[in-house]
Amino acid sequence: MARTTFPIDLLQAQYDWNRTYSALERRPVKTTALRRRLQTLSVRLAAHPFWETEAGRSPSARVDLRRRVRELQEAEERLTDQQRRILTSIRHWVAEHGEAPTLRQIAQDVGLASTGSVSYQIDKMEKLRALGRRSNGRGVALRW
Repeated sequence: MARTTFPIDLLQAQYDWNRTYSALERRPVKTTALRRRLQTLSVRLAAHPFWETEAGRSPSARVDLRRRVRELQEAEERLTDQQRRILTSIRHWVAEHGEAPTLRQIAQDVGLASTGSVSYQIDKMEKLRALGRRSNGRGVALRW
Protein backbone atom coordinates (compact mmCIF):
# COMPACT_ATOMS: atom_id res chain seq x y z
CA MET A 1 0.00 0.00 0.00
CA ALA A 2 1.45 3.35 -1.03
CA ARG A 3 1.67 5.94 1.72
CA THR A 4 -0.23 9.16 1.24
CA THR A 5 1.82 12.33 1.10
CA PHE A 6 0.17 14.88 3.36
CA PRO A 7 0.76 18.65 3.23
CA ILE A 8 2.98 19.92 6.02
CA ASP A 9 0.32 22.29 7.37
CA LEU A 10 -2.16 19.41 7.66
CA LEU A 11 0.38 17.27 9.53
CA GLN A 12 1.16 20.22 11.81
CA ALA A 13 -2.53 20.81 12.54
CA GLN A 14 -3.04 17.14 13.45
CA TYR A 15 0.10 17.25 15.62
CA ASP A 16 -1.19 20.35 17.43
CA TRP A 17 -4.63 18.73 17.82
CA ASN A 18 -3.06 15.64 19.42
CA ARG A 19 -1.00 17.74 21.83
CA THR A 20 -3.99 19.90 22.78
CA TYR A 21 -6.16 16.84 23.34
CA SER A 22 -3.47 15.28 25.55
CA ALA A 23 -3.23 18.48 27.58
CA LEU A 24 -7.00 18.54 28.00
CA GLU A 25 -7.01 14.87 28.93
CA ARG A 26 -4.78 15.63 31.95
CA ARG A 27 -7.72 17.64 33.32
CA PRO A 28 -6.11 21.02 33.97
CA VAL A 29 -7.94 23.55 36.13
CA LYS A 30 -8.67 25.95 33.26
CA THR A 31 -9.93 24.02 30.27
CA THR A 32 -11.76 26.72 28.33
CA ALA A 33 -8.72 27.85 26.32
CA LEU A 34 -7.78 24.26 25.49
CA ARG A 35 -11.32 23.45 24.37
CA ARG A 36 -11.42 26.50 22.12
CA ARG A 37 -8.06 25.58 20.65
CA LEU A 38 -9.27 22.02 20.06
CA GLN A 39 -12.36 23.34 18.26
CA THR A 40 -10.28 25.69 16.11
CA LEU A 41 -7.89 22.89 15.17
CA SER A 42 -10.79 20.53 14.45
CA VAL A 43 -12.25 23.04 12.01
CA ARG A 44 -8.84 23.58 10.39
CA LEU A 45 -8.42 19.82 9.96
CA ALA A 46 -11.93 19.21 8.62
CA ALA A 47 -11.89 22.14 6.18
CA HIS A 48 -8.40 21.55 4.78
CA PRO A 49 -8.33 21.54 0.96
CA PHE A 50 -6.42 18.24 0.95
CA TRP A 51 -9.65 16.35 1.61
CA GLU A 52 -10.96 17.51 -1.78
CA THR A 53 -8.08 15.83 -3.65
CA GLU A 54 -8.19 12.27 -4.90
CA ALA A 55 -5.79 11.09 -2.18
CA GLY A 56 -7.85 12.89 0.46
CA ARG A 57 -11.06 11.19 -0.63
CA SER A 58 -9.59 7.79 0.14
CA PRO A 59 -11.48 6.08 2.98
CA SER A 60 -8.26 5.45 4.87
CA ALA A 61 -6.71 8.92 4.45
CA ARG A 62 -7.84 10.32 7.81
CA VAL A 63 -6.74 7.19 9.64
CA ASP A 64 -3.40 7.31 7.81
CA LEU A 65 -2.95 10.96 8.84
CA ARG A 66 -3.49 10.17 12.52
CA ARG A 67 -1.22 7.13 12.32
CA ARG A 68 1.54 9.10 10.58
CA VAL A 69 1.44 11.89 13.15
CA ARG A 70 1.58 9.38 16.03
CA GLU A 71 4.64 7.75 14.42
CA LEU A 72 6.33 11.14 14.12
CA GLN A 73 5.52 12.05 17.71
CA GLU A 74 7.00 8.76 18.93
CA ALA A 75 10.13 9.37 16.84
CA GLU A 76 10.47 12.87 18.28
CA GLU A 77 10.28 11.56 21.83
CA ARG A 78 13.45 9.53 21.21
CA LEU A 79 15.51 12.51 19.99
CA THR A 80 18.33 14.05 22.01
CA ASP A 81 18.31 17.76 22.87
CA GLN A 82 20.74 18.52 20.06
CA GLN A 83 18.63 16.58 17.57
CA ARG A 84 15.54 18.47 18.73
CA ARG A 85 17.35 21.77 18.12
CA ILE A 86 18.28 20.60 14.63
CA LEU A 87 14.69 19.55 13.89
CA THR A 88 13.35 22.87 15.21
CA SER A 89 15.88 24.75 13.10
CA ILE A 90 14.84 22.82 10.00
CA ARG A 91 11.15 23.47 10.63
CA HIS A 92 11.73 27.20 11.13
CA TRP A 93 13.83 27.37 7.97
CA VAL A 94 11.19 25.56 5.92
CA ALA A 95 8.45 27.81 7.29
CA GLU A 96 10.47 30.93 6.45
CA HIS A 97 12.04 29.96 3.11
CA GLY A 98 9.72 27.29 1.74
CA GLU A 99 12.50 24.75 1.25
CA ALA A 100 14.75 22.63 3.42
CA PRO A 101 18.09 24.10 4.50
CA THR A 102 21.48 22.71 3.53
CA LEU A 103 23.67 21.02 6.12
CA ARG A 104 25.86 24.13 6.30
CA GLN A 105 22.87 26.33 7.05
CA ILE A 106 21.72 23.95 9.78
CA ALA A 107 25.22 23.91 11.32
CA GLN A 108 25.33 27.70 11.41
CA ASP A 109 21.86 27.99 12.91
CA VAL A 110 22.38 25.36 15.62
CA GLY A 111 25.97 26.36 16.36
CA LEU A 112 27.71 23.14 15.38
CA ALA A 113 31.29 23.29 14.15
CA SER A 114 30.95 21.29 10.96
CA THR A 115 28.54 19.85 8.48
CA GLY A 116 29.90 16.43 9.40
CA SER A 117 28.46 16.70 12.90
CA VAL A 118 25.11 17.76 11.43
CA SER A 119 25.25 14.87 8.99
CA TYR A 120 25.98 12.46 11.86
CA GLN A 121 22.98 13.72 13.83
CA ILE A 122 20.73 13.59 10.77
CA ASP A 123 21.81 10.00 10.13
CA LYS A 124 20.71 9.13 13.65
CA MET A 125 17.46 11.05 13.17
CA GLU A 126 16.88 9.21 9.90
CA LYS A 127 17.18 5.86 11.67
CA LEU A 128 14.58 7.06 14.18
CA ARG A 129 12.39 8.09 11.20
CA ALA A 130 12.15 11.69 12.41
CA LEU A 131 13.28 13.01 9.00
CA GLY A 132 14.98 11.97 5.78
CA ARG A 133 17.66 13.13 3.39
CA ARG A 134 17.06 14.88 0.10
CA SER A 135 18.06 13.02 -3.01
CA ASN A 136 20.88 15.45 -3.79
CA GLY A 137 22.47 14.81 -0.37
CA ARG A 138 22.89 18.51 0.40
CA GLY A 139 19.88 18.97 2.63
CA VAL A 140 17.14 17.21 4.49
CA ALA A 141 13.50 16.44 3.89
CA LEU A 142 11.03 16.79 6.72
CA ARG A 143 8.65 13.94 7.15
CA TRP A 144 6.29 16.72 8.12
